[in-house]
Amino acid sequence: MKYLVRLILFSGLFWPLFGNAQSKPLIQPEPAWVTHPPFDYNNTRMDEEAENGYINLELEKQVSIQQQSIYTKTAFRILSESGVQNGSQISVNFDPTYNQLIFHSIKIIRGKETINKLQPAKIKVIQQEEELNMHLYDGSLTAVLFLEDVRKGDIIEYSYTIKGSNPVFKGKFAGVFETGFSVPVYNLYYKLLVPDGRTVQIRNSLTNVTYETKKLASETCYEWKLDQVPAMHEQDHTPTWYDPYPMIMVSEYKNWKEVNDWALKLFPFDGKLSRGLQKKIKEITVTNTSTEQRILAALHFVQDDVRYMGIEMGQNSHRPNTPEKIFTQRFGDCKDKSYLLCTMLRAMGVEANPVMINTGFKKTIMQWLPGPASFDHVTVRVLYNGRYYWFDPTISYQRGNIDAISYPNYHCGLVISDTTTALTNIPLQNKGMVSVHEQFDIPDMSGNARLIVKTEYTGSHADDMREQFNSSSKSELKKTFREYYSHYYEKIETDSLRYVDNDTTGKFITYEYYSIQNLWELEQGVNKSFFSPYVINGILKKPKDIKRTMPFAIDYPAKYQEEITINVPEEWTSHESMENISCSAFKMRVQFASSYKKFKLKYEYESLKDHVEPSEADAFFTSYKKADENLGYTLSKANDKASIESLSDSGKRGEPVNYGYVIAIAVVLFGAAVWFTRRRR
Repeated sequence: MKYLVRLILFSGLFWPLFGNAQSKPLIQPEPAWVTHPPFDYNNTRMDEEAENGYINLELEKQVSIQQQSIYTKTAFRILSESGVQNGSQISVNFDPTYNQLIFHSIKIIRGKETINKLQPAKIKVIQQEEELNMHLYDGSLTAVLFLEDVRKGDIIEYSYTIKGSNPVFKGKFAGVFETGFSVPVYNLYYKLLVPDGRTVQIRNSLTNVTYETKKLASETCYEWKLDQVPAMHEQDHTPTWYDPYPMIMVSEYKNWKEVNDWALKLFPFDGKLSRGLQKKIKEITVTNTSTEQRILAALHFVQDDVRYMGIEMGQNSHRPNTPEKIFTQRFGDCKDKSYLLCTMLRAMGVEANPVMINTGFKKTIMQWLPGPASFDHVTVRVLYNGRYYWFDPTISYQRGNIDAISYPNYHCGLVISDTTTALTNIPLQNKGMVSVHEQFDIPDMSGNARLIVKTEYTGSHADDMREQFNSSSKSELKKTFREYYSHYYEKIETDSLRYVDNDTTGKFITYEYYSIQNLWELEQGVNKSFFSPYVINGILKKPKDIKRTMPFAIDYPAKYQEEITINVPEEWTSHESMENISCSAFKMRVQFASSYKKFKLKYEYESLKDHVEPSEADAFFTSYKKADENLGYTLSKANDKASIESLSDSGKRGEPVNYGYVIAIAVVLFGAAVWFTRRRR
């Protein structure tokens, strides 16, 4: 959801205002280059669509490229007591290393009265570090003012300018003006002042809004005006790369080559290495005889021995530290780790380049105007044996040969090289899958049973399990694994848990052993136990919004095999069956077979892409329903012939025999009914 962000979590450390002249906000009149179109604050037509108890009356954003300044003015009306609670604080984020925050006005308009609330002594500056839990520190600050005496019906209006830009961008401008939000806005006004001699590209995304231009003394003025902007409502489960919100893109960069040329200067490869780094590279080269082994050894060192932590203050938001510093301190963020890996591989004679990535919007950036802010991550591309391999140095515990190393489905990226002129499509590099075998040993009808689970993980699934086993205690793991099956069987206990990790193949195997009591549930004189693909159950999901106007995401890549063996104490014969289900998004096979005192349920599931288009939704839901109706099975034991016949006559699979066992299809809803959290597979 895209809100007009005004509220934040007020937690963090208070920043010492005397330590840095830029950390303390200034109070000054509005800049002379700022202009204001007339707005009517009395309009109430969209008030019913407001959220959080207030309605946005005005949003202005005015940018002066020459002054390196962004002016913002905001006004909103408090509609209810909830609005008093949610709208009575003002907060502005800024980076003290290159920004100066200047407040111009803060006021409450109450009827015909205007109350000045610009009180410098009451403005607090806090350091929140919102990405602290991700081991990232950027040093940004937030100026906060808690307004006093706010009442229902008040209009809160404030304006400020943030002066200065990150010097890493060399004064070049690229940005967006958003023209749609998940809340309504009565008036939007955007202005851009471009100095003579400089040109910008302008491109709309999902909007037809036009701009007006005016030639000023030494600048060209671009203006956009919108009114009565309705709220947009995003459907659930949309892919991360899908952005339904309209915007205006502006950039001084003519093409992606210019962005690449800017990035080349951030990642210089001059061949100068410290003695310590040279020693490490020599150690890897001597210990490993083949190029593949050396690539993997360098990758493992950067992934596992250089911890992930980023101090991204000022220019270090985009400029990496030197490889020598990263190697010595043994920590770095994505660009640091990627830079170090490229440096080590190049020293070994392997072609390696940093790759700038957008982990969320992925392929959508191909529709954007070029600009450095299009990216939030850096990875590595390596040329080996005439083929490109893609590595993410921030992923730990990757094992196996070079073809077994997985890489997230980032879609595309900007490869930083001397020849790059455009974004590069990145093929999927993840052959991983999960293969599960669950064996139920039922010795008699007492309700006691034994469950043995063997799960083989490869690719990214194996990476995840290695991380889980390396970061959790054995007791915590046993508890987590038990809770997974306890949603099906209340009285289940973990007997033991072990794993085998094969560094050569990259395969990670877990073995789980459980004891189950009260396996049977008594229903109208019939003992029943339900079985379904416990793992695949959690993979295929259905969105709440069925009438789709937007795509919805599905897990991809996802390839699962699950086999359930049920060993029973008495003989039973039945008919084998197989069902194939498919659509444009996934394919699935369900098989049922039996032999002497044994039943086998076998499931195969594979997703074919990462989303379902609105035009494909009906076919998906049809296949989903078909899969839903063919997943679950019930093992039943009746005490008399009448009960047996009742089960058989209801259309269940199998034939009645003297021992009274029936394997039957049960309606076991997956995804919708199984609401609990499943452990990673």
